[in-house]
Amino acid sequence: MRSERLLSLILTLADGRLHRAPALAGRFGVSERSIYRDMDLLSGMGLPIEALPGREGGYRVLPGYTLDRSVLDEGEVAAVVAALDSLEGLGGAKAGGEARSKLAALLAKAGPRKRSWLRLELGGLERDRARIELFRDAIEDCRVVEIVYHDSDGQESRRRVEPAAVVYLWQAWYLWAWCRLREDFRLFKLGRIDSARDLMTRFEPRPEPGPEAWKEQWESQPPRPLVLEIAPEAASRADEWFGRGHVREDGGRTVRVNLPDNDWLLGFLLSFGPGLRVREPESLALALAGRAKAIWELYQGPRP
Repeated sequence: MRSERLLSLILTLADGRLHRAPALAGRFGVSERSIYRDMDLLSGMGLPIEALPGREGGYRVLPGYTLDRSVLDEGEVAAVVAALDSLEGLGGAKAGGEARSKLAALLAKAGPRKRSWLRLELGGLERDRARIELFRDAIEDCRVVEIVYHDSDGQESRRRVEPAAVVYLWQAWYLWAWCRLREDFRLFKLGRIDSARDLMTRFEPRPEPGPEAWKEQWESQPPRPLVLEIAPEAASRADEWFGRGHVREDGGRTVRVNLPDNDWLLGFLLSFGPGLRVREPESLALALAGRAKAIWELYQGPRP
């Protein structure tokens, strides 16, 4: 058990970041005293560990330290190569092809190569691929991009942004950038960016509010607890999304689930058609009924 923990500690510290002893103890389910002893042992083995004292101190590996490739077995390298393959389809060789080729070389052994158990496709739409390529270049060279963006209400605005990262969240790509109009970091859904233009103007990178700030902003609206009645004809599809839930005698489902309370929610629930009914909360049921009625009225007028 300790040998496995020591290897995990080495892999954790190899990221070069500062790791506090209480956090490491909680992660590995041991006491802080055990972590102190493990660090002493690793230091004695020649691992260049730096211990920073104080309340905000911790442990990290000195810059420049790298791990030998043998720390990854053939199956693990194959899985990483598969992930990079998906990025190659998104942004060409720059996004992952060259790195994939280098990692694939690590698989070169006598006999047949081990195939990866992982299959991914993140390529997305052609428009997304072109935008991601533009943002990638702007991020690497610290260049300002002007975008025309429309929000969930359809309001259009022109923004000058300082791109920081492109992230993938819940079946969609987003740009994480400092917005000069709002004077803050913002997530911009790529599907809502009508146009993007590299202004060829350099900017100094700003410190981000935290390593997970982009995710925290996406999750800023807490999930909404729902009670849904699923008709028998929609039960199979509901099982794919929610699990089996409570199976009724008629073969339908009663599902209790938490879903993000945003503009995506109504469209998702409407995709079930008459096979889904919202029991709780009533406000969402009324909103869904209003949206369905508006769609129905749209098709009651004269046909062109």
